[in-house]
Amino acid sequence: MAGNSGNPAQMPVSAVKPAATSSLEQAARALDPQRLNDWGMRLASDFTQYERDRRLAELKWARNARQFLGIYDPDIEVTLDRQRSMAYPKLSRVKCVSMVSRLMNMLFPASDKNWTLQPSPVPNLSEEDLQTVLQALQVDPNQPLEDAVIEIAIHEFAKERARNLETEIEDQLQELGGSRAVDYTQLCRKVLYSGVVYGMGVLKGPFVREQQQRQWTRNAAGMLVPKKVNVYRPHFDFLAIWDYYPDLSAKYRAQMDGQFERMVLSKHQLRALADRPDFLGDVIKKYLQNNPKGNYKRRTWESEIKAMGVQQNVNDQDGRKYEILIWDGYVSGFDLSAAGVDVSPEQVADQVEAQVWMLDGKVIKADFNPWVTLDVDVKVNTYHHFVFEEDESTLLGNGLPNIMRDSQMSVAASTRMLLDNASVTCGPQLEVNRELADADVNQDLTAVRPYKIWYRRGTGADAQMPMVKNIDITSHTDELLKIVGRFEQFADIETFIGPATGGDMQKGPSEPFRTAAGASMLRGDMALPFKDVVRNFDLFTQSVLGSLVAFNRQFNAKKTVQGDAQVIPRGATSLIAKEVRGMTIDSLMQTLSEDEKRYINDYEFLLERLRSRDFDIGNLVCSKAEAQHRDQAAAQQAQDKDAATDELIKAEIRNVLAQAVKNLSQSDKNDAAANATKINTVLDTLEKGAQHVIPDSSGPAAAAGAAPGSAQRDLQQPAGAGAGSAQGPAGLAPAGGAPAPALLQ
Repeated sequence: MAGNSGNPAQMPVSAVKPAATSSLEQAARALDPQRLNDWGMRLASDFTQYERDRRLAELKWARNARQFLGIYDPDIEVTLDRQRSMAYPKLSRVKCVSMVSRLMNMLFPASDKNWTLQPSPVPNLSEEDLQTVLQALQVDPNQPLEDAVIEIAIHEFAKERARNLETEIEDQLQELGGSRAVDYTQLCRKVLYSGVVYGMGVLKGPFVREQQQRQWTRNAAGMLVPKKVNVYRPHFDFLAIWDYYPDLSAKYRAQMDGQFERMVLSKHQLRALADRPDFLGDVIKKYLQNNPKGNYKRRTWESEIKAMGVQQNVNDQDGRKYEILIWDGYVSGFDLSAAGVDVSPEQVADQVEAQVWMLDGKVIKADFNPWVTLDVDVKVNTYHHFVFEEDESTLLGNGLPNIMRDSQMSVAASTRMLLDNASVTCGPQLEVNRELADADVNQDLTAVRPYKIWYRRGTGADAQMPMVKNIDITSHTDELLKIVGRFEQFADIETFIGPATGGDMQKGPSEPFRTAAGASMLRGDMALPFKDVVRNFDLFTQSVLGSLVAFNRQFNAKKTVQGDAQVIPRGATSLIAKEVRGMTIDSLMQTLSEDEKRYINDYEFLLERLRSRDFDIGNLVCSKAEAQHRDQAAAQQAQDKDAATDELIKAEIRNVLAQAVKNLSQSDKNDAAANATKINTVLDTLEKGAQHVIPDSSGPAAAAGAAPGSAQRDLQQPAGAGAGSAQGPAGLAPAGGAPAPALLQ
């Protein structure tokens, strides 16, 4: 098989692994020239029938292309007056661009992918992998294992392999087009555009592309040294719908006998095929010698497309290019053997899947479909189809321009009427009596335009009219604007792409919905009709990713990606309003109790919160391994911080205790000093008081005869002045001079 990417350096690309089949390595094939020539003529006749069956579809595609570009169809253009408006509002282009943009936003968000891989409910592993699982479980040879434990371990093993394969395919999708120039997203946009405009988009592959990579290995001395190894990478090509010829006699694609592909090559590209071992080089070289000017002839649809663009002045490629026809489908094993292919006796009388290349009715390559020989258990599609809207009348689907064609034509007609009416009412038109004119003026009576002067020949009563008379033409602008608006509404209904869906909120919802959450909810509701389209694309995704799973099963040498994985498309699940989902996740976190939060995976929960807001997780969040490392570092840091906090608390406690002991010691010292002062004061008071109260021992009369004024003066003296120093609240001695009991304590 060959690619059709348009890059001569990569075109065509072999669809089989080098040295994968013995038939491709044969230096010389046992050919039957006569049978081979008859077979090529029959296949060329079949292509003529397929081309005739597709003619009506080509006419519809050409109308869709002109409608997208805003060009009138030839049968309409011939009826239009060149002196009137030729306006063509490109309403179809707006709808198609909005549809493609909306689908790309849904199917390829920045933070997630629209597919995943999961193991089968009952994984089918190789015997080697099963032994690996059993050895990991068998800790005690004498302890039998339960079936449930074994099945759980097998499923976990298959899940890990599916995750590894998913990561491997993600890396492969970044360079599907070769030379790291085209990735999966760019190819899918071409497929989506083709499906939206024409009804079907086709992707072809996977082909096998050999590539050198550098790996590190240890030499005999144990040092790491670089080593170049050959690896096989998948390659896909976008196939234009114009070059695809399916079997339209079938009601469903599964019932097709096969499909033709038309390819136009330059002379040096065709010559390069002659050097490949899987092509009949002698046949190609002989044809180039006999036909140096090529065999390419422009098809009818190519002329129609050329008339739409800027290549009308470009000379035809007739005589400079070569046309190749590729048949991919079922053929007779007997016919295939005529090309020297080793066909078993059982297959000779049977129908087999093959790929046949023809050059002007001559077979230049014929072999089994490589995926049939490589993987006999799985059906691997080489052509992957995206149908925008299924149509029971054809396998090719229905494009968006064809769906809204009547509304588009009505808007164009109403706009022309509006402009024609506005043009003749924008300026005055005058009627002038020709008899009074200075000269004979020829006038055009077939056209009506602004600022035009109509000449009349007034006689009799008409001669009494003014020489110059104004002609009033009624304006119908308002009525025509309503007609244009009504058919625009019809187009919105037919395509389910309204102002809000296209991002124009001025004509969208009312004020309560013009918040972030309200607008997102509205867009989510309006996205519901897109689900059927997205489900159709999910079938396309499943076909493409399924072929990549088969590719890695055959050409990937890594054992860690080999397993039983199934493709799960997730395009239809991404239609929920992201802001509403984000608020739901935040609300869930707030309503969870502390006990419930223990069962939540914090890392995965964070990823889900970012996905709901369409952030690029790869640039914002670290890997899971790095997250685990950071968790361990944070736990160690928290542990160290707790230990430091404990030591600080202990030091503060020791400091407080030491200060308390010091304060107690100082308090005891102060109390002792206070007590000593108090005792000294009491003793001093007693000693001095005794000297004043008892002057001699002449008897009670002498003591009683003391002058009362003198005793009163002693009591009124301030402290430190004679006996008065012993006074105080409890410092008075009772009568008779005995000391107070309180002072002795």
